Amino acid sequence: MTSGRRAVFDCNVFLQAMFSTHGAAHACWQSVLAGQVTVLVTPYILAEIRKLPEHKKFRKFSTFTADRVERFLEELLNAAELIADPTPMFNYPRDPDDGHYVDAAIASNSMLIVSNDRDLLDLMNNENADGKALRAQHPAFKVLTPAQFLAVIAHAPQT
Repeated sequence: MTSGRRAVFDCNVFLQAMFSTHGAAHACWQSVLAGQVTVLVTPYILAEIRKLPEHKKFRKFSTFTADRVERFLEELLNAAELIADPTPMFNYPRDPDDGHYVDAAIASNSMLIVSNDRDLLDLMNNENADGKALRAQHPAFKVLTPAQFLAVIAHAPQT
């Protein structure tokens, strides 16, 4: 049974879960498979995952193939809630591609992104004007590392 906790995982969390069966990202993925969390994905996020094996820095890993990613995507689609690509609203000049994750979290009303991406995590820093404005408009919005997210769900009441 899936809990009421809903989150958007950044592509890097899925990547880390595919690369290693250890660590917080993989534990987050296991929480999805166990039904503790509903992960929300969009066609944009799926396409970003699908392109990972083409990335120059991953070509050196012979086991990280397009077939492996497709198998992961099949598993992801069975476990995730697919939502439409949101209307672009959040403009983040520092990393424009990250705006999609913010928009997905807001449009889905999950208000939560799980990521190890410094640009996304920095949205929680009061020194970041974009993040400060975003959180003023959406006070429930959060970006957590996988380890922080695991701590949150470990202390969440069971439903």
